[in-house]
Amino acid sequence: MSLGEHRVWTSTDDCGTITLQTAFMKIVVRRATPDDARQIVQVMNSVIAEGKYTIFDTPFSEDEERSFIASLGDRSALYVAEIGGEIAGVQSIDVFADFAASVRHVATMGTWLHMDFRGRGIGRLLAEESFSFARSHGYGKVVIQVLADNERALRFYRSLGFQDIGLAKQHVRLAGKYHDEFFLEKLL
Repeated sequence: MSLGEHRVWTSTDDCGTITLQTAFMKIVVRRATPDDARQIVQVMNSVIAEGKYTIFDTPFSEDEERSFIASLGDRSALYVAEIGGEIAGVQSIDVFADFAASVRHVATMGTWLHMDFRGRGIGRLLAEESFSFARSHGYGKVVIQVLADNERALRFYRSLGFQDIGLAKQHVRLAGKYHDEFFLEKLL
């Protein structure tokens, strides 16, 4: 059962923190800070360890993540979803390519959810914030890449309005095996 079916109330504070209170749990979606690095890498590394949901195959260190968060520019954001003070999900929104002004209106997005919290609407809450951020920072489109055999993620992104734009054959190599990867886009 998704969280959206049991919403009690939602609020936003002056810092942009979103709080969703449901009959079952309280979820806080907010911008990440360098102090979140330890919990963020726990979530991301748990997804990497599953070996089938992300193109990343090497775990991130807390120091690497702290540096990444501190380096985010004005048109980049990293959001976290907290439940009971623990980070359950992470989503990044960033410029697709910064080497050409002609594509500065295109963002890319990545989502990582701890396996215990998938299918509960957390990814959708994170996406709502990422899309809002993207629109307010001059993006008109989001382009993503999803492993072709990650059917759950494909269903999720398509439910958000992403459209398939292509399939790259044998595009990713994980544990010695090649995987196809879908490219999808969403106009904002």
